Amino acid sequence: KIDVQYNEEAYVLEGVPDSVDITLIGRRSDLYLAKQIPDHEITLDLSGLKPGTHKVDLKYKRTLASINYKLDPSFVTVTILPKVSELRTVNVDLLNRDSLDPKLVIEQTEIERDEIIIKDSEANLRRVATVKALIDINNLVSQEVGKVELRDVPLRAYDEMGNVVDVEIVPSRINAKITITSPSKIVP
Repeated sequence: KIDVQYNEEAYVLEGVPDSVDITLIGRRSDLYLAKQIPDHEITLDLSGLKPGTHKVDLKYKRTLASINYKLDPSFVTVTILPKVSELRTVNVDLLNRDSLDPKLVIEQTEIERDEIIIKDSEANLRRVATVKALIDINNLVSQEVGKVELRDVPLRAYDEMGNVVDVEIVPSRINAKITITSPSKIVP
């Protein structure tokens, strides 16, 4: 895995691979010793770089000086974009609604805040069509008439096709209340 060093509050990165391959070259006894050491640290230092496209070398922290190494890839072409933020309205989405007792109805859903902030590159934010609070009916402690409080309801951003868009959401979880009723009618 690659340890990327950059200002996460100000920038978004594109083109950084999740991992690289390391080929260790040396004597068999040194290679055996290197395999026993779990710390193979690969760093990509982007601190000090401004927005734009940059070709940056990957660095490997050698654990043994007697071993040579080769990284694949040895450098990456990274695009650094400024991080922007936008205020968005949160919609509620009820999951597994069919698992609710058929005699009960969810009359109302309330979330603690109607607006949240999403952060990413400007192009990625334009892809976000909606942000939803996902309330799973299966996570209800009890299915009884009354108000039920839910903590740490996850938020997800979606595009117009319903695909998840990976953006930073602040806050990433919110609290919610749902009102469960049992419809009834008084008859003579």
